[in-house]
Amino acid sequence: MAVAERDAFDLALVAIALVLVVGPAVSASNPAAVLGGAVSAVTSLGPLTYLFLLGVVGVLFAAYAVLYLPNTQ
Repeated sequence: MAVAERDAFDLALVAIALVLVVGPAVSASNPAAVLGGAVSAVTSLGPLTYLFLLGVVGVLFAAYAVLYLPNTQ
């Protein structure tokens, strides 16, 4: 199986898994209420939580740029 075909297959599996996991939760209740609950959960987080999460993402990106990218060329 070629790399492009494998990537497409993996993306299809992820999409199917997301539909199977999120689908029943959204269809069982009002989708607008589910979306509103998700938005209120994100907006209720404090600024320190956002700074921490951005710091973790920054460290992971730096590790990716320093460790993985030089090995690909």
